[in-house]
Amino acid sequence: MVENSSKPQTLEQLTIWPHRSLSPRGFTIVIGLLAGLLFTIGLGFFLAGAWPVIGFLGLELLVVWGAFKLNYRAAKVRETIETTTETLKVEHRDEHGNAAVSEFPVGWLRVQLSPPTAPEPSARYRQRVILSSHGVETEIGAFLHPIEKGKLRHEIDGMVARSRSARDRAAQN
Repeated sequence: MVENSSKPQTLEQLTIWPHRSLSPRGFTIVIGLLAGLLFTIGLGFFLAGAWPVIGFLGLELLVVWGAFKLNYRAAKVRETIETTTETLKVEHRDEHGNAAVSEFPVGWLRVQLSPPTAPEPSARYRQRVILSSHGVETEIGAFLHPIEKGKLRHEIDGMVARSRSARDRAAQN
């Protein structure tokens, strides 16, 4: 008797990441325009005899540039959700490239949106998508907007349902 010990085939894969509306080209344009504006303001202060103001304007430009760079670094976060006929695997990569992997059996997996109804706008950041099975749980999509979290929950539910269906079809054959 020969057993097939091959790894289950990936059925679906979904990758999510934080949205950033300003492209790198747009960032260059914004910093260029801000530098030009600050240079013009600095020139006016220099001609008026208040030359120390130029250093503060340069510092302001440096702070804005640093804030954008930190924002872009935070955008490197990725979560990859992958289903097979047996498992759902979540790989979370942080902005430094470090990975943490969680794996759940699809037969016992629960996908929850907590709280299930959208809270008040001031508290919406508290809404979470949670995967749980056998007392182990993990949150996915923490960086997403609340509207996207509801859509993510439905997408993951669909992936799990299709995975279970494929497992049942394979068991019947």
